[in-house]
Amino acid sequence: MAEIFSAPPHPYYIVTPSYVQESAGIRCLHILCHALNKRGHSAYIVQDPVSRMVGAQFFGGGPDLLTPILSRTILEAHARRQQTPIVVYPEVVTGNPYGAEIVVRYILNFPGLLGGDSVYDADEICFGYSRALAKHANCENVLFIPAVDTSIFRPPPDGSPRAGSCFYADKYRKVHGGTPLPITDGSVEITRLQDGAQTPEEIARLFQTSEVFYTYENTALAIEAVLCGCPAVFIPNPHLTEVIASKEVGTDGYAWGTDAEEIARAKATVSQGARNYLANVDMFWTQLDDFIDLTESAARMKDEATRGDAGKRSRKIEIFDYLDSLVKTGHRIELYPSLSFAAAAGFLRLLPPVVEREVGKLISTLGFKEAGGHIYNSSFYREPPKIIVDVSTETLNRAAGKTVYPPAV
Repeated sequence: MAEIFSAPPHPYYIVTPSYVQESAGIRCLHILCHALNKRGHSAYIVQDPVSRMVGAQFFGGGPDLLTPILSRTILEAHARRQQTPIVVYPEVVTGNPYGAEIVVRYILNFPGLLGGDSVYDADEICFGYSRALAKHANCENVLFIPAVDTSIFRPPPDGSPRAGSCFYADKYRKVHGGTPLPITDGSVEITRLQDGAQTPEEIARLFQTSEVFYTYENTALAIEAVLCGCPAVFIPNPHLTEVIASKEVGTDGYAWGTDAEEIARAKATVSQGARNYLANVDMFWTQLDDFIDLTESAARMKDEATRGDAGKRSRKIEIFDYLDSLVKTGHRIELYPSLSFAAAAGFLRLLPPVVEREVGKLISTLGFKEAGGHIYNSSFYREPPKIIVDVSTETLNRAAGKTVYPPAV
């Protein structure tokens, strides 16, 4: 008979920024947490300042996803029960900042392209989002998460008219300083994470009515376009030399370059391209089971190696100790003008409670408004103007008019 209160021996901690619908990589991390919980495992989101993505539309998991936030209380309960956590870092996090004993590296983009290491520790268990990314990281494991919302991105009614084109060049412009080519002159530009950006529903409508979608970079928008019956054209450039998921989704519906015959082929095969993607949904659950088997096996081997040796038993990893140290060393929180107060308040929940209260008072005086704004990752984009909140011990105590940190013993 199954026990009501039994728990899997190895919880998963998924290190990720807050949920952002516009970021396929972040969606994948939250879906991974959700899927692990659906499979009967204990998985939690760790919203990590180390990742430098300071805020997002939702602080926490995405809507309709089973993505509980790891709290200090939960972490300490796992430590008391000697449960070895399996910590999943995306490729943009450098090293192992939390000192985890079982590290899984989930590679969602080319190693080192957007930050993080380009080579990983031999003890890490690496999974590529695609076979191409796994190859670049010299690993064999693949976990392709179909993260597109097919209730939004779907074909229009048969016979619907199409005209014109649209394009995407976000990181191509902001990170690499690229200039779009004449072929996209007159096209509608798709923008994200900025004022006036289209909603997912608006982007879907654009794909459902456009003849072709051009992109200067790897993006899940290409898959979303094909699912809407719009062929996607990758424009090669020094920063786009191969398609991340070509092995998974195939070439039907996708063109490499702007040759007229290549684009015609993509148009003729776009329906098959949509079917190819949808076939990956079933494959995902098989790959997830492989992910679970491999990571759980590594954690069990670690447990066996330390059985009976109290000095080597699983230690509590340093998530909240690290956050405490940010305050003790006078770390500064960088807040951007587009930060909504809801996101700021959510970030503060990661800090020690006594610090949360006092920093919250400081932030609430800065006049942030709930406007649905976003925070740009300063490692991805040119830095916009920002406000610095000094959370050093001296500042906190001065703001409170008393000694609040460190708390009295």
